[in-house]
Amino acid sequence: MANWYGSARSNYFRVKDSDAFLKWADSRGLGVFKNDESPDLFEIYGGESTGDGSWPSDDVEGEREVDLVDELAQHLPKGQIAVLMEIGAEKLRYLTGVAIAVNHKGRVVELTLSDIYRKASRIFRVAESEITQATY
Repeated sequence: MANWYGSARSNYFRVKDSDAFLKWADSRGLGVFKNDESPDLFEIYGGESTGDGSWPSDDVEGEREVDLVDELAQHLPKGQIAVLMEIGAEKLRYLTGVAIAVNHKGRVVELTLSDIYRKASRIFRVAESEITQATY
């Protein structure tokens, strides 16, 4: 059995309170970069607490699920959009990718690599079941 390994990072975005944001990021095991040209812009990346490169989905003790996107939204000021991207693979068996955009109200737009099957089916007018999956 193979393990899934990935990478997760965001775009740069502004936050309402940098001290509160940094404390929250640390509590979730997130890495944080500050933009060299605009020190009020932050980027987060995953893998620090999960070990597999993914965004954390449990609290530090692994006892409680967390909604990382909802928690992040609380730190965003009006007009800021955080985009979280995560890609990974279990060898060549499963390739995964997701992009999630969130605003300060917690409104989310999401797409995954697997969305291509539905989109190709619709645009090329072929039954989705006729398109083989990129897995084995």
